[in-house]
Amino acid sequence: MSQWTTTLRPGLPIAFGGEQFTVAEIEGRRILLRQSAVAGPPKLRQVDLTVLLAHPSTEILTPSPADTTASAALLSGLAREDDDEQTVKVQHLQEVLTGYQLGDAALALDGEPRADFLPGIPLLHRYAVKAAELGIGVTTIRRWTAAIKEAGPAVRWGKRMSTGGGCLLPPCPGRFLRQVSSVT
Repeated sequence: MSQWTTTLRPGLPIAFGGEQFTVAEIEGRRILLRQSAVAGPPKLRQVDLTVLLAHPSTEILTPSPADTTASAALLSGLAREDDDEQTVKVQHLQEVLTGYQLGDAALALDGEPRADFLPGIPLLHRYAVKAAELGIGVTTIRRWTAAIKEAGPAVRWGKRMSTGGGCLLPPCPGRFLRQVSSVT
């Protein structure tokens, strides 16, 4: 069985009792619905929350999110050396984005944040510093940070991933590890 959740909020489109509505207001257990696509003054209907949610005709009219595999499931399938490489790469990108390899000041390692990654340092400068540190292009760092913002730590790297290749590693993992080990 596939389930998903959505927030009951003003503006949410709902079908109820054979008609289409938009949630106009929520006051305690009372929901004020505005009928959609009605000519003239808006038609309003007030219903109890439990009546609305329990009614067999109620449908949330937003598309369900695409099925995704949990990050933990993707990462648990990695071999140890691949997992280590993924961890190093994510730590580099977290340092670019937050200034801290583990992503938060509460988890700061000794010497963090480094001078080039202090709060207030422009992101473009951070990209340039990290690219020089790893010996790769600034565009690559920008692409990787965009990917990690979107997909989290189980981000899929490289062109092979966009075509369903199934590998969580960059196209040239050996080069990346050599670069990283010479820096750390």
